[in-house]
Amino acid sequence: MSPKLSLSAIALAVSLASVGCAGANAANAGRVSDAERMRAGLGGQDAQTLAPQAFAAADQELRLAKEAQASGDSVGAELHAERALATYNQAIALARLSRATQEEAAANETLAKASEQAQKYASQRKAIDHEADDLEKKLRVAREAQLPPVSGPADPERERARAVAAQALVTQARLLCSAARLVSPQAPGVAEAESAVTNLEKQVASAKAVAIDPAARARAACLTSLTKARRTAGPDSDQADTLLGELSQAGGAAKGKSDLAPARDERGVVVTLRSAFKGDKLTPESEGSLKDLGRVGAAHPTFAVQVVMHDAQAPSAAEAAQNQKRGEAIVQALVAGGVPAAKVKVEQAGAKAPVVDPKDAKHRDRNSRVEIVFVSSGS
Repeated sequence: MSPKLSLSAIALAVSLASVGCAGANAANAGRVSDAERMRAGLGGQDAQTLAPQAFAAADQELRLAKEAQASGDSVGAELHAERALATYNQAIALARLSRATQEEAAANETLAKASEQAQKYASQRKAIDHEADDLEKKLRVAREAQLPPVSGPADPERERARAVAAQALVTQARLLCSAARLVSPQAPGVAEAESAVTNLEKQVASAKAVAIDPAARARAACLTSLTKARRTAGPDSDQADTLLGELSQAGGAAKGKSDLAPARDERGVVVTLRSAFKGDKLTPESEGSLKDLGRVGAAHPTFAVQVVMHDAQAPSAAEAAQNQKRGEAIVQALVAGGVPAAKVKVEQAGAKAPVVDPKDAKHRDRNSRVEIVFVSSGS
């Protein structure tokens, strides 16, 4: 090899090496610059405030990259610059996660407050609805108890209808006063109201027509006595509604049992039984229904039970005696279900409170029925 060629080759190699180093240094300087630009853009942002540890680690890598660059360590500068870029990106991801967690916590807190407010409003609405129901009940009782206006003269047919209605009102008055006694034996005003009812019943027994106005006043007086007795006993806290619901489910659920079809009236909760007897004895179906009623009544000891016997038409002396035996059979079935005998009272209404015209031979059998009344003791 000639000396001239050797010197040329060496010069070329040195030149190429210098160019390579310059390119590498430029590349390294570019990655450090990239890291510096990213650092400048993130200053004061979420990455710095929400991921301080990662951000500090990235700053450390950037500082090391600058130191390596200054000392001529291009490889170290590039490695530290890459690590700085990666750590800055990690800080950005951690900051986003932290921000999302904070927003989730704030949303959950808002949801909890909204749910609490909704429950509060629901509770207030329930209380308002309950108060409105109580006011409606009191208004209905007040309307029933209000003394009716004096009736004017009418034609003979209307007067006969009034006489039938008056007789029914007298019977209703007797049942209301009886219910008042069941709530409180010393119900306010019940003695005076019963005295007026007894006088009207004597008129009915003597075949005298009873005027509708005195009958209506007697009914209103007995209802007023019942209302006052309940006020003394205290509120019923919706026990009548609860009992009504339980009685609605007591019948019809089991095979062979009829639907009890309970209803509400001024006395309380009423269950009407038809065709309950075969002779003096209860039919098996009616006996089962009465025992069911006894079990429900035993679960609600604040209620007394009024048993009202209705006839299709005015009973004879023998039929009246038979009704007494039937009443005793009903009491026995209720007591067998669990109702205390002392809380059951039987009333004989005869045909004085018909649901259809007693003269209608085709339909008057519907007047024959037994009412089981769970007398509500609360207002």
